Amino acid sequence: MIFILVFLTSLAVVAFAIPPIITISFRKRLFDDPSEERKVHKRIIPNFGGVAIFSGFLFSCSLFIPFNLLPESNILMAGGLILFMIGLKDDLVGLSPLIKFIAQFTSAFIIAVVANVRIHDMNSLFGVREIESYYSIILTVIFIVGIVNAYNLIDGIDGLASSLGIVLTLIYAFLFFKADELGWAYLSLGLTGALIGFLFFNLTPAKIFMGDSGSLLLGFLASVLSIKFLNVYEAKHIMAGPFNISSGLSLVLSILIIPIFDTLRVFSLRILKRKSPFTADSNHVHHRLLFLGLSHIQSTLILVLVNLLMVFIVLFFQPLGETQLVIILATTVIGLNCMLTFIIFKYKKSLLTRMDAVELTPVKSFGERILEKISQD
Repeated sequence: MIFILVFLTSLAVVAFAIPPIITISFRKRLFDDPSEERKVHKRIIPNFGGVAIFSGFLFSCSLFIPFNLLPESNILMAGGLILFMIGLKDDLVGLSPLIKFIAQFTSAFIIAVVANVRIHDMNSLFGVREIESYYSIILTVIFIVGIVNAYNLIDGIDGLASSLGIVLTLIYAFLFFKADELGWAYLSLGLTGALIGFLFFNLTPAKIFMGDSGSLLLGFLASVLSIKFLNVYEAKHIMAGPFNISSGLSLVLSILIIPIFDTLRVFSLRILKRKSPFTADSNHVHHRLLFLGLSHIQSTLILVLVNLLMVFIVLFFQPLGETQLVIILATTVIGLNCMLTFIIFKYKKSLLTRMDAVELTPVKSFGERILEKISQD
């Protein structure tokens, strides 16, 4: 009953909250600026969906989750509130990257030290097992800050961040339920309801974006749920259907694989080009799919299916161990990226052939816009 209540209440609050948020945003002229070249949207859209997501999630979890099932809840909400407020201010007036990083490190430090939810054991990944307390705190803080920024960066097209978040929260709700960690299972399902309620308004044509207040909060909760799962899976002997979870770290990486890989890829390319890794561009994996002429929904669906494929591969090969599974994950995702690169290369050649053959009228497709900009640079 609590599963149903926490899910439906969260969904209902978000669904009822978003229409007035959209109305107020237009009345007060508070919306995402579509003037930047890298933006894939060319019309004004409110970006305060994070307000509805946080409100629905907080209300539902506070109302239905007993404190004895989730004693870390007050600390978790305190850390999440910091990022939500910083994200909201960034959506309203803009903030420097330094201020956002300070807030992210502060929230991560609260979780690692005050809540004592941190990475203690690498489960023999590359021969590493238990980690000393000092290094455990450092690794946990870096992990949380990294995942927060990864979800912030992946939120670039309609429905993508929320869809990946729904996949993550549903998987963790099931795993925590199987581990008899009901408080964390309820928490995961409460976030699922909030994200589904938001997704109704974020699918193409999007009526609202989640903004930094939503993406920072989503990344924060995704990282905390992942760390908590790492803390409990070994002692609980979790069975996910026919699969015995013995390699939890690789499973966590497979759940987070899309934002992690996309962030590492774009950061690496920017550094190789001697640019700041935080320089915004149109080279994210979702931009590359749009370049091929795919719609927002098609691009989102492809990335969600790849995410599920990675999770299934790791579940199926659990007995191999962490190191082998991480290598398989990395090899698979790099192989898929190389395949996408080859497809884009062939598409560019055909596009250039068509551009040489006929005199084009003003370019309309996203792929042609990007190609024209590249040729001008």
